[in-house]
Amino acid sequence: MITLEHLEKKYGDTFAVKNLSLSFPDASITALLGPSGCGKTTTLRMINRLIEPTTGRVLLDGQDAASLKPEALRRGIGYVIQQIGLFPHLSVAQNVATVPDLLGRDKSQTRKRVDELLALVGLEPKVYRDKRPSELSGGQAQRVGVARALAADPPILLMDEPFGALDPIARGEVQERFLNIQRELKKTVVIVSHDIDEALRMGDYVALMQAGELAQFGTPDDLVRRPASEFVRQFLGDDANLRQLAGVEVRRFVRAGDAGKLPRVEASTNTRTALALMLRAGSQGAAIWDGERLLGVVTFSDLTRAEAGGGSAQDVSSQDANAQEVSQVTARRASAEPTR
Repeated sequence: MITLEHLEKKYGDTFAVKNLSLSFPDASITALLGPSGCGKTTTLRMINRLIEPTTGRVLLDGQDAASLKPEALRRGIGYVIQQIGLFPHLSVAQNVATVPDLLGRDKSQTRKRVDELLALVGLEPKVYRDKRPSELSGGQAQRVGVARALAADPPILLMDEPFGALDPIARGEVQERFLNIQRELKKTVVIVSHDIDEALRMGDYVALMQAGELAQFGTPDDLVRRPASEFVRQFLGDDANLRQLAGVEVRRFVRAGDAGKLPRVEASTNTRTALALMLRAGSQGAAIWDGERLLGVVTFSDLTRAEAGGGSAQDVSSQDANAQEVSQVTARRASAEPTR
């Protein structure tokens, strides 16, 4: 577990981070969220000592990070940044193998590891292994960056606005790919983001920062439904419930029913997108498919009344307050969208 104890970073008389005490749960994704200049990236960089704290401590499984040599510390931490930072003169495979090569790992084992990771991030090794970064799209390059960060199998992964430079379609695809990887590998991940949708979708936990201090820490459901302050409520916005639906797969709300002529939606689709597809089709329901297998149906009422962070088609009856709020926001958005 990563634990911050009264961590501070001060530049002159100005605090970038002030008295921050926080624990990041193991095998989970924690999103560091907040407006620009709130100390998110400074906090992240103090974890792997790219920035040294003014006061306070970073503990990794109880050990003070300051007691470790920086190079030894970073061998157990993967690091992914927005700019990706691939070496342009190296092939994709050579980029992914950078850390294992520096550690003197067996070449044949490294090659096998590289191919496994490329396949894991959705890049066919035979196709991409020998390509140069200049031959990749932004989304492909970002996937290579994730593979490189995982190459030495670190228990901790730090990600600094890793998907911010991608277009919305590529960003959604890479985010989904990463979530699938996390379900399999279960790393301890800290991701910096200023994107509320991204934080609520990807984070098992969210640490919302304000002016260098912690405004609230908890699950997305905690922040959306139980904001600790007016700042938290205003930052997440009036449509926070609708935003949260982007982190919940529609398969959660499937019930038995006749698909009929209902629009088809894949089970892995997030609930907010499923709502949008129903609105676009002018339908009160959708047929939910897992590949070629029909799972059942969901209705518009199911999705607007269900708890975003839990619940199912069988226990939505107690969620009337949430139903009204999400339905109103959805209706406002639908009426505001131009006709296509």
